[in-house]
Amino acid sequence: MKRLILLSIVTALLYQSCDRARYHVFRSYITEYSYSENIQLKITSKGNIVIYRDYRNIEKNKIKTATYSFSSKGEEKKKYDELCKIHNDLSYNKKRSYIVVPIWGICSAIDFREIEVVSDKNFDSEHPAGTSLKDIVRFVSVSPKKFIDSGYKETFNWEKNEPNFFAKDSMIPTMFQPESWNYFPINGLLKDIGTDEMQMLPENTHGILSFDKEPTAEKEHLLKVTIDIGERKKLVRTITKVFK
Repeated sequence: MKRLILLSIVTALLYQSCDRARYHVFRSYITEYSYSENIQLKITSKGNIVIYRDYRNIEKNKIKTATYSFSSKGEEKKKYDELCKIHNDLSYNKKRSYIVVPIWGICSAIDFREIEVVSDKNFDSEHPAGTSLKDIVRFVSVSPKKFIDSGYKETFNWEKNEPNFFAKDSMIPTMFQPESWNYFPINGLLKDIGTDEMQMLPENTHGILSFDKEPTAEKEHLLKVTIDIGERKKLVRTITKVFK
């Protein structure tokens, strides 16, 4: 994967270019959690649905946003420590250098618990209007969860093992971050994916929804996507998708 190789080279050059690098012993691999409930949907050029963090109209709509990092103070630092504990990310204990702020281990503070997708029209004989499409819609993303769960030992070889879907959409690279080898692919049908698989998602492009089947009748569907983010909160979004 050329994009990952280039990203690694740029990261290395950034470290080498600064004579005043800062050093810190990081107890956790995740250095920053970014919280925003302004999660929206859009269609990619390939016809997939992106679940992403929208930076527009945050203040106007009074949407809660926050940043919790290793360098936070007060309540924000308490929340950061709480999130590290929730994700069992407490024994990284590695001394690392950074220039201004760490550029690794940045993710969304919102874990998805479940995603439901329904259409306003009949999709096919097995999926009438208003019924779940979880058995034909897949969620694709990346996460460092397996790396952290392995005691910071297990990594993923993207060059040799990249899932086929990850090369099919130009929006995919926006999910990747420096040290991508510590991030594992998430790629499964919504019916098979739960809370364990949708943790520590990328902070901006949280993931992509892709259909494994095409509708047999109407090609234009108004889709309702419901994302359970825990704490009795569900984000409901609608989007029109035209199948070709």
